[in-house]
Amino acid sequence: METVTQTAWEAAALRLLEDVYTLAATGPRSHSGWQNDVLAVMNREVGDPRGWSTLDWDEDNDEARAAGGPSYPFLPLSREALTERLHPITAETAVRLLVTMTYDWGPVESEENATDVLADARTLLDRYGDEIFCYSNITDARISPSPDLSAGVNGWTPLTQYDGDFGFVVVSPEEVGVFWSFNPV
Repeated sequence: METVTQTAWEAAALRLLEDVYTLAATGPRSHSGWQNDVLAVMNREVGDPRGWSTLDWDEDNDEARAAGGPSYPFLPLSREALTERLHPITAETAVRLLVTMTYDWGPVESEENATDVLADARTLLDRYGDEIFCYSNITDARISPSPDLSAGVNGWTPLTQYDGDFGFVVVSPEEVGVFWSFNPV
């Protein structure tokens, strides 16, 4: 695996997720349980350990965060609640979920677009290295760590008060990443 540069990672993140209501943030691994590290990212208690960009549509939404808490738009979750709602997925499924976020939760529009979008999604995950574990709230992950996403995402266990939200976390020995898409309809 090639080492991903900050420039390549940030460019891929913007191409994939800049126009999508998402959170794409990374924090350090500093607890024995990854859940505490993920909650620290969701609560905006930690910054990116490398100083790389974060995509956070609600970062400056002080009014909503005052009403909903520091994790807004996420619910205030416990470690146990987070563990209960997330299920193991493969790294390739995480890549496909990033692509699905880009296409408004549906299938990729064309094969030509798919190649570039998949490359960007892999760039985002490559940052975390080869020794990663991924977890998602999509309902199909309860059945298989590698569900068929060819028709998009069709169900999720919510982590927000919105009608829809799905995403995944990636856990490496040094960092955790949170990639989440929100549908506030």
